[in-house]
Amino acid sequence: MTFGEKIQKLRKEAGMSQEELSYQLGVSRQAISKWERDNGYPETEKIVRMSKIFHVSLDYLLNEEGTQSPESAAEQGIYVSREMADGFLLCQRQKFLKIAIAVGLIVGSLALSFPDLEASLLLFMLIWIIGIVLLFSVKLTDNPYRKLWQEPLLFDKAVKAELNAAYAERKSFLQLFSLIGIALIALGFLFFPLVVVVELPIADTLVFAAGMIVAGIGTFLCIYMSGLIRAYRLLIMNETYQKKRK
Repeated sequence: MTFGEKIQKLRKEAGMSQEELSYQLGVSRQAISKWERDNGYPETEKIVRMSKIFHVSLDYLLNEEGTQSPESAAEQGIYVSREMADGFLLCQRQKFLKIAIAVGLIVGSLALSFPDLEASLLLFMLIWIIGIVLLFSVKLTDNPYRKLWQEPLLFDKAVKAELNAAYAERKSFLQLFSLIGIALIALGFLFFPLVVVVELPIADTLVFAAGMIVAGIGTFLCIYMSGLIRAYRLLIMNETYQKKRK
């Protein structure tokens, strides 16, 4: 059995399409098709990844006379390359940025909820519409990394070390601004409404409006930073996540 025949056989046995395999390897579907027809040969790195994906030995893949020898100690899960990890993190940044902007705008728009001012109410409704559209766009956007939340993840040691280093470098920053966001939300909703100027009702309205804007900014920071922390933790502490899901 040739290398290409083995790849095709293993892929079909795993119930995996050429598109899915190409996604996990970070190559085009045409490259998979070419390999399966024995019209080309992948790089060594790609062969190593395929051995992990299909849970077979390198000897089985490379030796045309060999028989299938699943690695007894092989882990079951999705092999994550550095390219896939970077793509996942970028996808999560874009997703949580939209969510954070949408919810932050909705909270901040409460500063305009004055029934006696028609213009402010129109702007209030417009901001809500923008926020709702952003939230629906997140829901409707295709997520090519959905399986990463559902399966155990496998990494090369070098990739795992790079991710750990990247998270360690950003962890303090992300946690700090997440806490700042929580503090701003508390200030906006709890402190500002207590600042009452009885003699100046207009001032009371402005203070309330300022509080809602501060709370909106805090909501944005809290959601965005917490989302990035969650994304990094999924990659770095995947085993913990899988145990919690059971």
